[in-house]
Amino acid sequence: MHQKQPGMVLKFKAKPGKGDELFDLCNELHFNEDPDGPVDWVLARSDEDPDVMWAFEFYRDDESFQRHYSNPAMDAGHQRVFDLVADGAEEWGVRESVHIAYSS
Repeated sequence: MHQKQPGMVLKFKAKPGKGDELFDLCNELHFNEDPDGPVDWVLARSDEDPDVMWAFEFYRDDESFQRHYSNPAMDAGHQRVFDLVADGAEEWGVRESVHIAYSS
């Protein structure tokens, strides 16, 4: 990871009983061989609610980040995620583009 590397921070709440399925799917989707996909990523489970997932994704550069999120080949996988997320805007929580300021 490097300074100014682009990323996305996401928070999802799965439909009741779908937390494990959401985590498994998101893990699987990170192995789709998309050359513009995240090069570093973490899926974290909330200690307070096991159906809440925090995803931290970091991309090679701004151009690969833009290509990944505009690639229609990713739409089917993203739709599968949306289908597992609980209804309601509050369940989506966070979707924020970021750039690394400092990292280990």
